[in-house]
Order: sequence, then C-alpha cells, then structure tokens
Amino acid sequence: MLVAVLMVFVVFSFTGVAMLNVSYLSVHSAMETSQNIRNQFAMESTLNKALWRINTGADSLATFNDGATQSVYDTTNNVLTINVDQFDMEQEVMIDLSEDTHFNRSIAVSETLVENGNAVTADEDHRSREFDFLPTVDLQYFTNHAVAIHNESWHRWDTEDLTQEGIHIFSGNLLRLDNINLNNSTLVFTGRYIFFTGENTINAPVPADSADAMPALIFTNPHVTFIVAEGGWVWGHHYESTGDHIEGAIYCAGNLILRNGELSGPVIGRVIALDDDFDFLDDEHNEYYRWNKGFGRRDSYDWPKQIHRWRSHSWHHRAES
Repeated sequence: MLVAVLMVFVVFSFTGVAMLNVSYLSVHSAMETSQNIRNQFAMESTLNKALWRINTGADSLATFNDGATQSVYDTTNNVLTINVDQFDMEQEVMIDLSEDTHFNRSIAVSETLVENGNAVTADEDHRSREFDFLPTVDLQYFTNHAVAIHNESWHRWDTEDLTQEGIHIFSGNLLRLDNINLNNSTLVFTGRYIFFTGENTINAPVPADSADAMPALIFTNPHVTFIVAEGGWVWGHHYESTGDHIEGAIYCAGNLILRNGELSGPVIGRVIALDDDFDFLDDEHNEYYRWNKGFGRRDSYDWPKQIHRWRSHSWHHRAES
C-alpha cells in the first residue's frame, strides 16, 4: 500500500514538474514572440522615418540613432541598414535604395498623366511614375555637338531635306517634319507649333556598354504641345498619319499627346495625355532606359529613393559566463 502511494506521489510529482515546464516554455515563448514583434515594430518605424528623411531632405539625415535602433545610409552604394539591438536579440535589414530617375520609366510626368481610359503596357520596372520636377536640358551641350542648326520658322522638312545623322536643333516656330527617316540622331526643338506628319522614324544612337544614352526628341519650350503621330489639319491641308516609330527618349517641357505609333520610351513631360492604349517597346529597347546626355550630371539631382530589394537576418546574443 505504501509503495502504491509513493508511486502515485512520484507520478504526480513528475506530472507537476512537466506542467510547470510546459507553463514556463509557454510563457517564455509568448514573451519571445512579444519581443520579436516589438523589435519588428521598432525596425519598421525607423525604416519609415529614414525613408521620409531621405526623400524630403539631405541623404545624410537617414543616418541616426533612435534608442536601441540605428539607421545608417551608405550614399556610395545606396544601401540603407537598419539595426535593432534589444531584449538580448539583434535584428538587421539591408535595403537597396537605388535612385529612380525619369529615364527609368516608360512615362514620367511632373504634373499630370491623363489616361483618358487608356492603358500603358510596359515592364513592371518601367511602369509610369510622377516626379515633382523635370530634368533640366543643357541646351549648350546639344549646341556644341550639333551637326546642323535650323533657324527657319514657317518651314517644312521632308526626308530629302534631313539626311545628315546627328544632333539637329530647330529654333523656329510653326515647323512641319514630314516622313523623316533618321536612324542615329537627336532632334531638339526650342520653339512652338511643331508638327510631325506622314510616317516618321527617329532612332537615337544606341548607347555602348554602360555609357549614357542620347535622347531621340527634345522640346524645351514649356508652352509647346506636341502630338506623336499628328494627323489632322496642318496649314490648311489634311495629312493622315498611321504612326511614328521613335526609339529613344522623348522629353517635353510642355504637353505631350500620345495618339498612335511605336515608342521605345522613356517618354518624359510636364503633362502627358493618352489618346489610345500604348504598348511600349521597352523590352526590345531596354538600352534607352538609363541616364541621358544633355541633362547635366545625374548625381547633381536629389532623386527619390525607393525599395528595390532587401536582405535581413537576426540572432540571439550569447549569455556571458
């Protein structure tokens, strides 16, 4: 009888110890989970603060300490590192914040993209975006490298008039280009009332290796409105356009209307309106989606930062003996 009682006592003892152990593990697990959540909250809060600072002020503002959390921004490699060290745990995330520019996008506007119910088809990396400014055209750069400067107004050019490849600058107003075919050129317009009629092919030079690209078309006048694949009435005559083929960037300080045609992109403007669906040839001509010459130095602008990819890891501190 005594042996039986002792056995029951031993069984209850082990059961009690086991229950206490389970209870301890549950409490410890719950505490660890709570601490992990608090660490993640601290990391996300610091990340949001760093991103806000870096996009509203100097890049150096993204480097700071906030209690147990540290934020460090590497301006050379565009990498933001957030470290949280508390509760005997340390967590760290490294985030690639490569700078995003207008020339990375199929369509980039500084004010408004008017879709009119139409869709833009482009690679996800080249999806449309709104910026709060436009890059500044260095007109002197294009003037210094121009093969021809055309000062006429009320003038028409066709494929026989423009055969020399290179940079062409047009300073006049009321200009019409009809059935132009240039395969290694950049056209710069400083005036207003520019019309493309017929079927025009304008291809910018293909950049070599990692060199900056050259744009295809530039309109520097902020009051200009240019229509890709114009058609319609021009100087009292009706001209149908089945579509322009333009490879290379199109930059317009004023308004752009995309009516039809084949475009590689990027297309950059203050206001851009779509008159039809546009399927950009960005996959076939990805070489144009890089910084373009004639817009100053890329690093002279304060570009918006965005998260491209990240890497995270965490570890527990070893208890000191």
